[in-house]
Amino acid sequence: MLKKELQECFQENISNIKNTFHHTSDLIVRKIKIGFKSSFEINVVYLDGIIDTDSIQEYVVKPLLESFKTVKLNESLIDQIIERMIEAADVKTTNQYKELIEAIVQGNTIILINGYRKGIIIPSANWKERSLEESLGERSPKGPVIGLTEQMKTNINLLRSTIKTPDFCVEAMEFGTISKTAVSVLFIEGIVDKGILIKVRKRLKSLKIKYVLNSKVVEDVLEGKPKTFFNLARPSGRIDGVVSSLYEGRVAIIVDGIPYAIIAPTLFMDLFQSPDEYHVKMGRFTNRIVRMICFILSVYLPGIYIAIANFHKDDLPNKITKALISKDELLPTFWEIAILLFFIRILLDASFRIPKSAVILLSLLGTIVVGETAVTAKLIHPASLILVGITTISSLLLANRGMQAVENTLRPIFLIIANFFGFNGIIIAATIQLIYMVSLKSLGVPYLSPLIPFRIQELKDTIYRGDLKTLINSKHTYPEDDN
Repeated sequence: MLKKELQECFQENISNIKNTFHHTSDLIVRKIKIGFKSSFEINVVYLDGIIDTDSIQEYVVKPLLESFKTVKLNESLIDQIIERMIEAADVKTTNQYKELIEAIVQGNTIILINGYRKGIIIPSANWKERSLEESLGERSPKGPVIGLTEQMKTNINLLRSTIKTPDFCVEAMEFGTISKTAVSVLFIEGIVDKGILIKVRKRLKSLKIKYVLNSKVVEDVLEGKPKTFFNLARPSGRIDGVVSSLYEGRVAIIVDGIPYAIIAPTLFMDLFQSPDEYHVKMGRFTNRIVRMICFILSVYLPGIYIAIANFHKDDLPNKITKALISKDELLPTFWEIAILLFFIRILLDASFRIPKSAVILLSLLGTIVVGETAVTAKLIHPASLILVGITTISSLLLANRGMQAVENTLRPIFLIIANFFGFNGIIIAATIQLIYMVSLKSLGVPYLSPLIPFRIQELKDTIYRGDLKTLINSKHTYPEDDN
């Protein structure tokens, strides 16, 4: 059983550490003897492959070997090593086994001295990371292009390069009982909404988990219960998107190893905004309205088409009926739309998973199967194909904003309701959907705010992008519940 504290016999300490790591071959123990007649035995312990060995050789091992003449027997060797020999900016000591093990796993180098019940921890991690690149998930025609990376320290560095104020705060946490993962809570003191910050801390502290492989588990705990398909916490890989949210009084959470931050609270109207809107003049009043129309089309258009075909075909002129609604086709209108939507979903899913060299072939096959051949063989009506195309394009417009789950969930529901109950069913279902959305809260903030509850002072950056000077100088507030 692993003891809690280090022992004076460092061989016992080394044995315990090796047992903890199950004698893994990349655990390196470097023996060094210093002092008069090699009177002091030192072991340097680290995991090979995750530390900067050149730095350890230059600033730890070499100073220890060269400084043996300066060792004073009447002073603590640990203090002499820290103060005179180790050329590192940050050095800590501990007498706890658990802290030593965690330090080694995090890429630190450990120094153990025979006869001393303390170990020295020297930061030496050298994690591999990719170079800074454009945020591929949230591309923008104008504005900053650099996105977040998998390394937390790099991400905080990028954010601090933009938010140059001492009020920018980083709260460090760790989650995982088997493997610990660092999580940072970011906010700007004096701007952050205190109620939101308190809820974020409370929900994160309730997270009990063995390990963290993705940030979705953090998103889920921030969203709270019951679970919903609406995004109550939004990921963002763009530096300007995270910075803007912090200046608006929100909180950002970064998980080490994940190339994006989680922004909370997230409101429904936030999902129609785009970063490039704040860098260009064009579309200031229309961009978000167009995206709202696309959301409506992607969710309700197939259902409306089915309702017209099943219940109101006779109310339309014969010319329009022949042009838009199936007549001689093999499949009924409902199954035309359902099968086309299913096939488009397969194409989209496959396009992200097959080799890039095969994407062109997939596109050609999709065009042949879904397009000309299916229409010529009178399997589907041309209008159905056009309608599904409009629906798919409209849904893709908001996919990178986190609306895909909402659209893919609501669309088949309204499609089925329209097939059996027509427009009456669509109206009733849409009303229930609205009531449900009104009941949602993101960290206590109403999801449909500032529309419901209506707050006119917050409309300056909702349906349209307001004047930038006014937006920058205004203070954002969030209506919260008392619970």
